[in-house]
Amino acid sequence: MADIKIGIKRTGFPVKIGEIELWFDSSIENLKKFFNIDKLAAERLEQTKKMAESIVLPEEINEETVKAMDEQSIDDAFNVNKEFIAIQYDLIFGDGTFEKVYEKYPDIMALEDVLEQVGQAVAQKVEDMEKERHEKSVVKVSDHLKKKASKK
Repeated sequence: MADIKIGIKRTGFPVKIGEIELWFDSSIENLKKFFNIDKLAAERLEQTKKMAESIVLPEEINEETVKAMDEQSIDDAFNVNKEFIAIQYDLIFGDGTFEKVYEKYPDIMALEDVLEQVGQAVAQKVEDMEKERHEKSVVKVSDHLKKKASKK
């Protein structure tokens, strides 16, 4: 007896960051996570926050104040920021994404800037997809009602 094979088309779309192509899962389950990303990132950042509490940063960052800071404080501040950005990439595209992107583009400021662009572009694409899905469902309902009416 032959196996039955039924394919599944994943819900989502590719997102290219530089030369790296990622996949954004636009399933309902993942969209709930995406639209609550700030909250989820904050929850996952709790451990890093403890490290951040010990960091004493000057109120104004300039060449003079940076020179006065010890190297460990600078490293700790950088690592907290990097971890927060990493968590957001991993929440949007899946665990391990940030390391993959950071390996190719080791520039935390650039990746932070891109993250905002990604969020806006993904939100717009999701909105467009929702409009398209709604239009298709309206057509299906209309077709169904026409068929039902013609049977009478």
